[in-house]
Amino acid sequence: MILTFVILAITIIFFIFGRLRADVVALLSLLTLFLAGIITLDQALSGFGDSTVIMIAALFVIGDGLSRTGVTAWLGERMLRLAGNNKVRLLVVMMAATAILSAFISNTGTVATLMPAVISAAWRIGSVPSKFLMPLAFAANTGGLLTLTGTPPNIIVNESLMTAGLDGFGYFEFALIGLPLLVAAILYMVLVGRKLLPARKV
Repeated sequence: MILTFVILAITIIFFIFGRLRADVVALLSLLTLFLAGIITLDQALSGFGDSTVIMIAALFVIGDGLSRTGVTAWLGERMLRLAGNNKVRLLVVMMAATAILSAFISNTGTVATLMPAVISAAWRIGSVPSKFLMPLAFAANTGGLLTLTGTPPNIIVNESLMTAGLDGFGYFEFALIGLPLLVAAILYMVLVGRKLLPARKV
C-alpha cells in the first residue's frame, strides 16, 4: 500500500514539473506498478482494450483532424467577427463559440485553435489578450459539460452505468446541467470576472 502511494506521488511530481511527456510518465508508472507486483499483467493491459479509452483516443484524432484542416480556426474567426469592436460582445461570443466547439472536440484542441484568433481580436479592439484568455479556458472546460463526448469523465461515467446494466446517458443529456453552468459562467465573466482579469500583454 505504501509503495503504491510512493509511486503515485512520484508520478504526480513528474506531471507537475513536466520534464517528461505525460504519456511517457503514465506508461512508466504503469510499468513500475506491474514490476513491483502491485498489479497483474492482465490488469496492466486491460485499459488498452477498453472501449472508453478507444473512444477518447478517437475523439482526439477527430479534433486534431479538424484543427489541421483549418475547420475549427475558420469557425472561430467567423464567430469572433460577429463581436465587432465591442469588448463585452467579444467576450460573450468568444465564450459561446469556445463552448460549442469544446462540446464536440477536446478542450485542449479548442483552446489551441481559437487562441490565435482571440489574441488577434483582442488587439484589434484595443484591449489586451489576457482579458480574454482565462475566459477562453473556462469556456472550453464548461463546454465539455454539454455533451456525452465533451470530456472524458462524461464518457467514463456513462460506460460505468452501461457496465452495471443500466441505461446510459443521452448524448445531450449533460446539457441539462452544463448549459445553465455555461450561461452562469458567461454572466459572471460579463458582470464581475472581466473586472478582475489581469491586463497583461502577451
